[in-house]
Amino acid sequence: MRPILLSAFLLTSLTCISQTKNFTRVFQLSLVPAISTNGMHSEGYANYFSLNLTSGVSFENYLIEVGTFSNLNVSNTRGLQFAGIANVTGGNAFSRMLPKEIDRKKREGFEANSSGAQFSGIANVVLNNVYGWQATGGVNIAKGALHGFQLAGVSNTVYRWTFGLQLAGLYNVSRESMDGVQISSLFNVTEGGLFGVQAAAFNRAGFMNGINSFDSDDPTGVQFGIINLAKDMDGYQFGLINIAGPMKGTQIGLINIYGHGKDPQTKNGTAIGLINVGAAGYFATYASDVFPVNFEIASGTLKNGRIATEAYGKFVQNGLIYSNSSWLSNRENWALGYGLKKFYFNRTLAPGYNHFRFLAFGVDFLHINHLRRKITKELSLLTRPTIMAGSRFHPKNKRYFFFAAAAYNLYSSKSGRAIEAVLEKPSGEAFRHWPGFSAGLLIQ
Repeated sequence: MRPILLSAFLLTSLTCISQTKNFTRVFQLSLVPAISTNGMHSEGYANYFSLNLTSGVSFENYLIEVGTFSNLNVSNTRGLQFAGIANVTGGNAFSRMLPKEIDRKKREGFEANSSGAQFSGIANVVLNNVYGWQATGGVNIAKGALHGFQLAGVSNTVYRWTFGLQLAGLYNVSRESMDGVQISSLFNVTEGGLFGVQAAAFNRAGFMNGINSFDSDDPTGVQFGIINLAKDMDGYQFGLINIAGPMKGTQIGLINIYGHGKDPQTKNGTAIGLINVGAAGYFATYASDVFPVNFEIASGTLKNGRIATEAYGKFVQNGLIYSNSSWLSNRENWALGYGLKKFYFNRTLAPGYNHFRFLAFGVDFLHINHLRRKITKELSLLTRPTIMAGSRFHPKNKRYFFFAAAAYNLYSSKSGRAIEAVLEKPSGEAFRHWPGFSAGLLIQ
């Protein structure tokens, strides 16, 4: 019976918390919350130094607090806190109060903040804001804002905004905004603005501002991950899959999915990847000095479609290329490749002549295969910097362009096999270079 009565007595003492500070003590020693040098109502005392042999409760702590199991402060925590299990700031702050009393207390400006550093084995919890550090093997929670640093073995969660660093084993959340760095293994999330860096397998941000936004003074957001998501993106996404709503920044990945921006006098962004979903593209077929048959499917973005004062329409295009020699000759060479090009189309108010001709600069990368239906495993890379010029056949044919291009071929190979070109003799040298050309049809 005695253990039961003692437990009930301890629980009662934890809930019967005085709502105002009554005394200040230099040092407090506690066995359990109700048995301490501050008596049965230790929640009414503020201490400079506290040593809790198991757990302790104080109104505030100013310098150092150490608890074998846990530390709980009803109001603010300052200085250093060490706990084997948990540190809680603002615990029982509204105990036994009616909703109207709680609202009145909040309107009067009550906050339970942590200013300093908290270290624990499992959890650090702060009712309002954190100004400083939180480090734990489990979870850190700030129900207000974070101005500082969180380190957790499992997760960090900030209910409002963060100015600083969140580093966690699994995930980080800063709900209203993130102005700093989030790093975790699983995911990072902010529902508001990202003004810093997210690095995880999955990253999500509400919006990122940058040089193509109206408000370009904010720090540019950057996401590194397997999957990156931003509802409104004017920053940088580096990942296998990048997803953005209105995209005014830069996406670099295997798959980029994006939408056009809508704000007037702002530019669209740049998507660089193998598959780009959301904007303009083209199909091209042409002959070159290396391969008589080439097919290219491209996708990309129109960067300045909402800025009518610029003299040229600017497109950035990513091309997937298939080339073959065997169809029209006895050669067995074929290639798979990728091309990145920037197009400049003319602009005019003359009917039918807007985007009538273009000039493009870029580079193609082709992996040369020397046997039919078999991929060469050794290095066999043909790099072709290219300058293209094209024009429509007729003002009424708005989609069909003929073009010609001048290129320079740089071939690096460890296969020991030769490739043939119109302007170059066959050779098995490890590195060769020569001028080249191409001409064909482009359908936009």
